[in-house]
Amino acid sequence: MLAPLKNRALLERDDGDPQADLSPLPSDKTGRRVAELESEIAALRSALRQSRQTQRRSATISTRKIIAQLNEIDGLKAVVATQRQRLADFESGQVMIELGHQLQQLSASNNDLSSAAQRVWHLEKTIRAAHAECERLAGERDALVQHFHCPLANLQL
Repeated sequence: MLAPLKNRALLERDDGDPQADLSPLPSDKTGRRVAELESEIAALRSALRQSRQTQRRSATISTRKIIAQLNEIDGLKAVVATQRQRLADFESGQVMIELGHQLQQLSASNNDLSSAAQRVWHLEKTIRAAHAECERLAGERDALVQHFHCPLANLQL
């Protein structure tokens, strides 16, 4: 509830009161009042322009943030979908089946590798035996050459 106004002149002097603009002014103050009103209108226009620019900037920034957040939400939805699919694969046992297949393939490859390693070991053993036999035969040859005093014994092979 509003308190009653005791001094009506206060209301008429208030510049912010819309009723104060309706009271007639003396003619000598009219020019000055018009100039004041024009400057006030110019200031209000400037303030309105600045307010609109600020609102545009704020709207642009907010729109950019919204777009960035929507993009992030879409990315997170894709991650969630991928994780759900992986979880479904685990729950269905498909992953275990695939791991079993991989294990079988790796076991077969391991067996092939073991067989190849064993063949290499046998081949190296055979090569060492053949090399030892060659050295033994070369030594025997050299001993025979020395024994018979062959002129070829002086030549280095």
